[in-house]
Amino acid sequence: MTLSHTVRRAALALVTVAWLAGGAAAQEGPAFKEIMQGLAEDMNHLNAAIFAENFEAIERYASAIAHHPRPSPAERARLMEAVGPRVELFQSIDHSVHGGAGEMAEAAGVGDMDGVLRYHARVMQGCVACHAAFRDELMQPDTPKL
Repeated sequence: MTLSHTVRRAALALVTVAWLAGGAAAQEGPAFKEIMQGLAEDMNHLNAAIFAENFEAIERYASAIAHHPRPSPAERARLMEAVGPRVELFQSIDHSVHGGAGEMAEAAGVGDMDGVLRYHARVMQGCVACHAAFRDELMQPDTPKL
């Protein structure tokens, strides 16, 4: 059994236990669609802040992207099941986006526009790569594409 298969099975088991126990934890957290919509709004604000060279706003929105809300355990299990055997690629892209956004916030904090732009490119590349690789699997049938 591969590590990614083991991780997916463990996540599904935890969600099942929480659901059977009637745990509210299985319901906590926003839906994936809500998170993506929030990230799109933050990216739009971030882009405007970069154009205006507003380092305070860049730092705020980059940090919001780096630390966006996590989906509920049930939603995370659905996502992991949807990406299937490509879970490691999904997690790698996610890590790159979060890391890039965090680094961008730090660069903005010291007024380093070159750093902001370098990490902005990393975040955008990650977002586009994730959408290209996983959007169809991760969006529920009734969810409009981002």
